[in-house]
Amino acid sequence: MSNYRFGLIALVALAGLFGASLPHDAEAARCTHVSTRGGGEVLVNTCNACQRVTIQRKRRGIAMPVMRTFNVQGRNAFPVSFKGPGRSRITSEIPCKGGQNIVDPKAQQAAIRKCVALKKTREGGVVLVNSCTTCRGAAIERFTANGKSMGRQAYKLNPQSVVSVNPKGASGVSYLADVACKS
Repeated sequence: MSNYRFGLIALVALAGLFGASLPHDAEAARCTHVSTRGGGEVLVNTCNACQRVTIQRKRRGIAMPVMRTFNVQGRNAFPVSFKGPGRSRITSEIPCKGGQNIVDPKAQQAAIRKCVALKKTREGGVVLVNSCTTCRGAAIERFTANGKSMGRQAYKLNPQSVVSVNPKGASGVSYLADVACKS
């Protein structure tokens, strides 16, 4: 009987040393999980950062499973579009592109807006200023006096350049976003 106990203790110790508990630990380290709510499935992200999650959906009688990828914001639930019977499982979970932290979007926008700025001139006009050493595409929106949108326009800004914005009868102009040029 003592040989049996010694063998069992040795087996448990070896299993712990060689990672028999890894699947449980890996699930504990995972940020997202699939939950059912009201007849549908929901992806729940328990971490603070955005996660890019790939789900595999297998249905009885269909040989090929359906794969879908979703961006789930931090501390948020995202309903998935799978309906009816079937089994879903998470096959991949990585941080969103660029390691974005969706919890603090103002910090993200501040980082994005560092290259291009909308500035007033001494004469009362408006210019777009690209302070980066790369080409940028910037978007602006024009407004009437009562705040109604008159449309949007995109501009291509060469590195470290200034481009005048034509008011086209608008009483206000706002900067929307900028992106890197496609070379």
